[in-house]
Amino acid sequence: MRTALLRNGARAAAAALAFATALGGAATATAQDEYGGHGRHPVEVSIGTSGIHAPATAQAGLVAFHVRTDDKNGHFLQAFRPHRGVTVAKVLADLAKAVDRTSPTNAARGISAVRDEADALGGAQVTPAVSETFTTPIGAGPVVLLDFTAFLADPAHPVTRTLNLRGSRHGGSSEDLAAFPDSIVITRETSAGPRFDVNALRRAKDDILVHNASDELHEMALQPVKRGTTDAQIQAFFGGNGSGTPPFTGPSLGLGVISPGRTALLETHHLPPGTYALLCFVPDDRTGRPHVAEGMHKVVVLT
Repeated sequence: MRTALLRNGARAAAAALAFATALGGAATATAQDEYGGHGRHPVEVSIGTSGIHAPATAQAGLVAFHVRTDDKNGHFLQAFRPHRGVTVAKVLADLAKAVDRTSPTNAARGISAVRDEADALGGAQVTPAVSETFTTPIGAGPVVLLDFTAFLADPAHPVTRTLNLRGSRHGGSSEDLAAFPDSIVITRETSAGPRFDVNALRRAKDDILVHNASDELHEMALQPVKRGTTDAQIQAFFGGNGSGTPPFTGPSLGLGVISPGRTALLETHHLPPGTYALLCFVPDDRTGRPHVAEGMHKVVVLT
């Protein structure tokens, strides 16, 4: 893995070293079990039409959320923590504005407020066939788990569950140098708009370390597309307000929203090989348009 990343450039290798160190061993998960071990604290979560099922408490540090669903249409779990003095109700009210598809102005204001009011800790977009684990350092205190699928359908009646983390308020350790993950995706700002910087993502079984190096909220949806799909076709579809032919062949998977400066490790379990598009649907904090419409997408072929 070190060689592969070095082939992709010194900056990518340096990023890998820094991110792996920050995760303190989270990238080498398989030696003990599928999604725990190596200093990680696993949290089992199931989500579906019956709500969110998760423990009431867990250990702070490198928290590994293993997320499953029995919803045949797939389900999306999002985790966040309001900043001190901000209520959960306030964050959810502004998030409702952010997902308002009728008003880009409202969406921009809403997502800007959410960015400033809470830490977005990541999440999982799962199906019955593909579960996921996302690992991120979180200190002691309450974490809100949100059924984002249900929220999109009815923002006025959010479905949540609170997980109380106990232990260190500083979150995960960065003392031990972890082995490199299989691949790294950096979300960053460019002169052309937000983009995915993809390094060494080649296999469906790859563990992906995702770092948000921008000043906005971003997600990394992972959606199967037709073989031969290009980024130009993705741009034509989303940039043209959905007037093109949808290239998708299945429901979205991938990592939920993370705040600027945060890093999360995504492990997909039983992801089939194929062609996928990395997508970010978070609205831009200035235009209110989804980032994917502004060019934040990347087609990858996973063997």
